[in-house]
Amino acid sequence: MPITFNQALTAECEFSEWTISNKSRAKLIEVIAYLYLRQEENAQRVIDALEPRRRVSKGRVAESVVRKLTAPRAEDVELLQSGTATERKAASKRIKTSIIHRDGLLFQYISWVAARLELPNGYMTSPHVRQADKGFDGFIIELDKSVREIKRIVLCEDKASKSPRNLITSSVWPEIETLRRGDRDDEILAELVTLLKSVPGIDAEEAVDEIFWEGAREFRVAVATGENRRRAGSFLHIIAGFKTVAGGELEARMAGVLAFKDVRTGLDLLAREVAAKVEEIANV
Repeated sequence: MPITFNQALTAECEFSEWTISNKSRAKLIEVIAYLYLRQEENAQRVIDALEPRRRVSKGRVAESVVRKLTAPRAEDVELLQSGTATERKAASKRIKTSIIHRDGLLFQYISWVAARLELPNGYMTSPHVRQADKGFDGFIIELDKSVREIKRIVLCEDKASKSPRNLITSSVWPEIETLRRGDRDDEILAELVTLLKSVPGIDAEEAVDEIFWEGAREFRVAVATGENRRRAGSFLHIIAGFKTVAGGELEARMAGVLAFKDVRTGLDLLAREVAAKVEEIANV
């Protein structure tokens, strides 16, 4: 598998540390490249060790994808080196923001692959197209054996950060509290119905009507960070408080951490490799 999972026992959640296998790194890069090109079926075929189907890239999709994977912009780097004081300050801010947005979107794609491996029978929303999209980062449903009723709804939050604990407590926990209060039930319902309509043979609205809403909702938090955030041999401290914030049974709370030696350097290298693969696929 392109991502391996090392489970850890904790009362907070079902926790795992993710590792990108060196042996399967090329496979992960290919899966992510197809996802960026909006070829989800081909991404799944690569995961399943099947040959991707040839599809012609439409318009300037590949060019747009490579642009999203490239940070910082060359013009900002040039301004940082040779611009006026005002231009350098503005360029520095744009460079920082562009890297954060690039890394955040890329990690959402990595997290999608991890979710597909961990929950192979789930129906999932596609990864975001736009950087810095608002709202929850992913949505997974699992159906019962009859494929007619909803067993669980998993709401996903994905974060890539050099200081993940601060981001978790200031952003993710408040977001989950908002979801538990029901403040965004209309958004969840809209996503749910749209996703269910892609499932053959199910009456989407009837399935939604039959849900025990509060009991079906679960949460999954995924974090990409640096090895320097490891404490006492683990990253469990990053998601401390998950149980208190999300409530529910243990299996209703999932979390995973993907660690790089340096998170920005690691994601930058991966982005470059994915961009190269996108261009290769588009030019075949």
